[in-house]
Amino acid sequence: MAEMREKPRVIDVLQSNTLFNALSEPEIQSLASVSRPVFAERGEMIWFSGSDVDYFGMSADGFVKMVRSCPSGAEVTMELMGPSQIFGLMGTITGTGCPLSSYAVTSLWYLRIPKSPFLEIYEKNVPLKDRLLRKTALRLHGAVDLMARMSNGRVDERIAAILFILSDSYGHREEGKLKLDVPLTRQEIGEMAGTTVETTIRVMSRWQKEAIIATDRHHVVILDEKRLSEVLAR
Repeated sequence: MAEMREKPRVIDVLQSNTLFNALSEPEIQSLASVSRPVFAERGEMIWFSGSDVDYFGMSADGFVKMVRSCPSGAEVTMELMGPSQIFGLMGTITGTGCPLSSYAVTSLWYLRIPKSPFLEIYEKNVPLKDRLLRKTALRLHGAVDLMARMSNGRVDERIAAILFILSDSYGHREEGKLKLDVPLTRQEIGEMAGTTVETTIRVMSRWQKEAIIATDRHHVVILDEKRLSEVLAR
């Protein structure tokens, strides 16, 4: 069992997402009063596809993957949601429920935000609707990009895709290098890429020897973006 980190303040988590900047102070306080933080262990299912849950989620400090099950029994990762990101919201808005299963990729605290109180606010808040529309378009683009890259059978391409996708949201440039701001173990990266920890270690160790990447206390640093991008183009 992972060590449980300190429970986050609900209001702090809500305010960390720019979508909720469209809420008035009374609205966000009202939403905070009915939302609650929940801790999930790595690999724990948050909800299963088709489930009828009365909440959507928001990650406070870890990663969640949204998964679609194929008729063959295989699972395809459709989205990766990290700290301050919301998951399951579109099913709330459209009333379609949970078309995708959600799993904790890392141990994390996340908020359970009840649907009904949120929808009452949403229906009356035009700026919130406009902001959600823009965010949805960006997320759709990211989901399509992830599916396209993850559909390839090569493990090294999937791992490279995960690093680039994570760097879009959680990377910053430091002395010409691209460093991911979230600490990730080889196992966590492997789970995101749909491969084993042994394979992930082997691939990333080779890249370290070739000076394509480096690690700094579980933080991945991309040293040579050009060479890593060539992995995706093979």
